[in-house]
Formats: sequence, C-alpha cells, structure tokens
Amino acid sequence: MPEPYPGPNEEMLAAQVRVCTGPHQSRPLGLKPGDPEPRRILELVFASLKGDLPHEQQVSEAQMGAFFAAMSIRRKFGAKTGWSEAESEAFDHYWDELDQMPDDLRFLLNMESNFSGEGEGETRVVMALRLILRGGHLSYDATRKALDATLKGEVRPSLMAALLIGQRMNIEEGEEVRAHLDAVRGPEEVLTVDVASLTHFGQPFDGAARYFRPTLFVAAVRAALGRATVLHGVDAMPPKRGVTEELILQALGARGDLRPEEAARLIEDEEVGFAYVSQREYAPMAYALSDLRVHIAKRPPWATTEKVQQLFSCPGWNGMVVGFYHSGYEDKILQLMRERGLDAGLVIKGEEGTSHYSLRLGKPSDAERKAINHTQGFSNASGEIETWARDVDPGEYGFRYQESPRPATVSAEAYAKLGMAALKGEKGHVYDRILLNAGLTDCWLGLSSGAYEALAEAKEAIDSGRALAHLERYISRSVATK
Repeated sequence: MPEPYPGPNEEMLAAQVRVCTGPHQSRPLGLKPGDPEPRRILELVFASLKGDLPHEQQVSEAQMGAFFAAMSIRRKFGAKTGWSEAESEAFDHYWDELDQMPDDLRFLLNMESNFSGEGEGETRVVMALRLILRGGHLSYDATRKALDATLKGEVRPSLMAALLIGQRMNIEEGEEVRAHLDAVRGPEEVLTVDVASLTHFGQPFDGAARYFRPTLFVAAVRAALGRATVLHGVDAMPPKRGVTEELILQALGARGDLRPEEAARLIEDEEVGFAYVSQREYAPMAYALSDLRVHIAKRPPWATTEKVQQLFSCPGWNGMVVGFYHSGYEDKILQLMRERGLDAGLVIKGEEGTSHYSLRLGKPSDAERKAINHTQGFSNASGEIETWARDVDPGEYGFRYQESPRPATVSAEAYAKLGMAALKGEKGHVYDRILLNAGLTDCWLGLSSGAYEALAEAKEAIDSGRALAHLERYISRSVATK
C-alpha cells in the first residue's frame, strides 16, 4: 500500500503517545528531564509546514491534527493530565507562529471560529469536532455522517485524525460506539449461512507480539465438533504489527483474501466448518485508513468495534467471543452484541487484549482492575437474558503453570509450525492453550454441559486428528476456490 503521508516524525509520535489519551492516562509534556519538550514539538510542526525537514522526518498533517486536537481537549482535564506549565509557556511563546498555521490547524486549537472545511464531508466533520473538542459526545447520526465522510476520503488527514483521537480521548459513549461499528459494515450487510450454530471470534487487529495466537487452531477444533466459526482481521496493523491469523494462514499456504461469499461456502462445508475473512475484502475503505492509524499513534475507536464486526448469521444459534484490555469497554462490547440480536456473547480479558485465556490466572480482579482471564458474558435463552462475570483459573481444570510461557520465536511461520504440531498431538503449552481456549469458551457460551465435558470434547477432537483434518481441508479448499 502506498504511503500517503510524510513521516511520521518520531519525536512527535512520542509526544502523541503521552497526550493523545484519556482524562486519567494523559501525561503532560516537559514535566521532567527526558520528557518531550513542548517547544521542540512546536518547532518541528513549524519546520514541517515550511518544508524544512526531509520527507521522512516531517510531522504529517495527521500527526498535527491528532496533537492539536488532543491539546484542545486536555484544556478541560484535571491538574495531573491537563496542560503543564511548560506546555502553557511554549504555546504562549509561539502564539504568533501558531496564528500563521493553516486554518484547519488553527480551528483545532480554537483559534479560527469561522472555519467550516471544504465540501459537505468536511463540514460534517467540523460540526462534529466543535462538540468533541469541548469534551462532548455525538449522537449516532452525527457520528455516522462524520465517519462516512472519513471513510470515503472526503476529509483532509488533520481532521480525520482529530475526529478519531478526539472521540477516543472523550471515552466514546454507546451511540458513538455503535456508529463506529455500523459505519464499517452495517447489519444490513450480514450474509446468511446455512449452519446450525455460528460463532464469531474477534481479536485485536494488531496481532500478537509476545504470546502464541491460538485462534485459528481453536477454530479448527470447534469445526471438528460441528461448531462453525468465523475469524476476521487484517494482515498487519499498528501499533504492534504483530502476528495475525491472516499471516499464519499465509504461512500455511492458505488464502488470506477470501471474499465473504467464498468464505460462506467454506463455513457451510461440513468437512471444513470455518473461514477467515480479511478486512481488505469486507471493508476496503476501513482498511485503506491503516496508514492513518500509524500517524495518530494511539488506537482509534475502531480498535474496539472492529472486533465486534458480524459478517454472517445463521438461522439457528449465533454467538460471539471478543477480547478486550481496557476496563469499561467490556460492557460496551456486550451491548453491541445484544443489539445485534446474538444468542450469547463473551468478552474475555486475555493475553495481549485477546480472548485467549492465559495458562495462569495471576492476581484476581478487583473493583478497579480486571484480571487477565476475567470473563463476562450473556446468554439469551427463551427470551430470558442471563449474565455472568468471573475470573477463570486454569488451575481448576488441571492447567498448572507458574507463568504463562512464551514461544522462542515470534513469527507467523513459527506459530504455524507450533499450531500444526499441537493439532498433530504434540503436548506442551501450545497444545494446552488450544485445548483450554476451545473448551472453556464453548463452555461459557453454553455449547457444552460443563467445563470438564467441553475440555474432554476438545481433547478428543485434537487427539483423534479430526481438528487437523479440518484445518488441512481449509487450506486446500481455500486455494481451490480461487
């Protein structure tokens, strides 16, 4: 994919990481030695606007938009996360230079009240930003209109970055979260597949950088048990650009570019029973903004909602399993699932923000912090909603590890080999991860009579070779569909 922006400037990125976050996490600039200096950051902006920096070192328009929007929003933060004395002094010192910046940047700093943007799309985003920059929230319709213009490329990078960072910093409310989900792919675009049950797994799009990623192999186990599964994601995404299901599939020789219609046929194929769909195929306009995400430094609201994307539904039972990290988003994710009419949904605070249970529980949850392996969910049986929330301790089921092991090599090729070896019966922490996650997620979804029964079913699917056979058929038949 071509790089549409200069830079990004690394010094500005370091500043953005500190200030482009919420009211409790932002860290002011220039508080102590080693912090990014606000005067230096502004000087980099002015030099970039004049074209005085090499292309690869320039502060991009997207970086400027994210930074200045964050600075505006932080004016209303408390003493610990609002403006530092050094920031106030820097902006006062360079006020004349700031006043000479382009009108979009001056608008983001509340220095240009008459700015309305160019064209209908930008006007919608500017209207939204007038509220966002004051710490306010948007309606569903206002969010959708602004996001639709952004996805269509009708908005300059500074305003796109300001919109995404601004809503994240204000901590999106329910209507905004739903709009971000629907803007990428709405409920009217969900395809029907002819299976008895269907489960979507949503993992962070930026992949794994530390722990083995078992989702693909869990899908093969579930397929062997007659539980159709949907996986979706991308090849690589900032900030981590870690190992994803798409990269593992490519390492195994499978296609990572199935169209939704092709994936549906593999899901319906009883000898396969699962499929992966790339965002490139089901939402190309959203995927085209992946470079913007490099320049805004922090995760946009889409980092939450893209995990909840529903691509297919079946006439029978529909469920979803999603990973999360930041406390507070679990309830919003579950609400999205309920609004989509799912029969059951799980959110799990797994390793690296995934739904993958760690092999060790560690410190339990408390009122302020959810533990790794915290599980929350709902089921809708006969119109009665049942909910639950608890920490899951693998030790209760015989998985006793002093620490959660990491693979020696972190790469798609290494993960592909490890996963295939486990499905061939090779015991170890990778086998245990696949077994634990296949069994316990199905238990909590209500697809097995209990945890021990679910683990026994998953173990049989692996040890009999049936899970491996489903994965091998997926690899061969995905290629054959081209």
